[in-house]
Amino acid sequence: MNSHTGTLGALRDTSRQDWILASGFGGEPELKRDLKNRLNQLLLNIDGADEEKALLINVPGRIEVLGKHTDYAGGVSLTCASSKSFLCIVRAHDQPSLVVRDAIRGTAIAILYDNPNPVAGHSWSRYVATVVSRLLRHFPRPERGVEIVMASNLPGASGMSSSSALVISTALGVLAMTGFPPELSFTRERFAGFAGALESGADFEHLKGDSGVGTKGGSQDHTAILCAKQNDLGLYSYFPVISESSIALPKDLAFVVASSGVKASKTGNAKKKYNLASERATHIVQLWNSVNESSHRTMGEMIGGSDFSRDRLREILSFQPDSMILWNRFLQFDRETNIIIPSAMEAVRSSNWASFGQFVDESQRMAGEWLGNQVEETQFLARSARESGAIGASSFGAGFGGAVWALIPQSDVKTFTTTWKKAFAKKFPRRMSTAKFFTDYPSRGVFIYGTVLPGW
Repeated sequence: MNSHTGTLGALRDTSRQDWILASGFGGEPELKRDLKNRLNQLLLNIDGADEEKALLINVPGRIEVLGKHTDYAGGVSLTCASSKSFLCIVRAHDQPSLVVRDAIRGTAIAILYDNPNPVAGHSWSRYVATVVSRLLRHFPRPERGVEIVMASNLPGASGMSSSSALVISTALGVLAMTGFPPELSFTRERFAGFAGALESGADFEHLKGDSGVGTKGGSQDHTAILCAKQNDLGLYSYFPVISESSIALPKDLAFVVASSGVKASKTGNAKKKYNLASERATHIVQLWNSVNESSHRTMGEMIGGSDFSRDRLREILSFQPDSMILWNRFLQFDRETNIIIPSAMEAVRSSNWASFGQFVDESQRMAGEWLGNQVEETQFLARSARESGAIGASSFGAGFGGAVWALIPQSDVKTFTTTWKKAFAKKFPRRMSTAKFFTDYPSRGVFIYGTVLPGW
């Protein structure tokens, strides 16, 4: 059993707050001020005695530096956690339900253990309900209910993994408060694979999947959110999740992130477009397996097979009505995984920033021409960032909207941001009411205060 050490009293104690935030987050003074402000906002929304058990969980978003649609296809990605996050206080209550309250928006939902369905009028509740439903199917029903009160500054539908952060907040909140089943006493990497399966509905080891939230994704987002190290870019591989290596981003550099104002939605037609990239990757593997009597699960496995030949694959795909689309989908994955990311990682190690920028440019070009997940706004943001002096710039996330990162010397951030924002406003004035521009830094993955998780 986990030993709970957190209480509401500890979270309310001003001096204790400073210690918790310093030990858990470190980072920029501005980040710590924001976290403390959000913590106090959470506490204003919570009644209860000081001795009541409570957990503090910080779940960041993520920046996908490189690795567009590579994770579910068995590739690699280069990522970091964002300084933007869901900050949550978790405690038990006596009703058989999970209650999630948004302290900033003043909204709340209740997912009943007896009927874990989404709540009408709250589209985000499907993520919460999906997690609760699957946890209840796999593991014993908790003896008590759980309340999660959250305060998020993570832009929604921006490509920064707000949906995956919500999935992880829900799963960790329930399991950390009610007790992890023995089979879930595992590492952050393994939990990232599990969280990805919760969202996509995939099987996880012996735990059978379901429909998930309706998107056929992988676990890149969840991996960065859970496993990232402060100030580092992390290289991860998938199936299973493995933390391959990490490298510190020089402290004189920072990310400037532009959320385009075009929602990277995962519903309706946008969901169909997102899933199409996954379906094409699966179809390529199926075609290869059928011809070669093999049983590979992903394109990464297929490429790594002793019998694999790119010429042979191109021949197989040439008989398909959409042969060029499939071949380009394969090329985007193959080059991103096996050339772009390793080369960009080496460029960071050697501080060859000109080379780094060139590899990022190629990744962005392939996203538009071969992967086909770009919109005019994200293409313009990446191009104009480079024209304005960014070391590198790329869209990230599911695509079809969302955000673009630009890597900038710290000393140039203010001037660059002003120039970049003005260029975007001139080109897309109607997007400025919802677009956001902000500085971001590689931050640490999930932090939990108040409980001990074996293997973490």
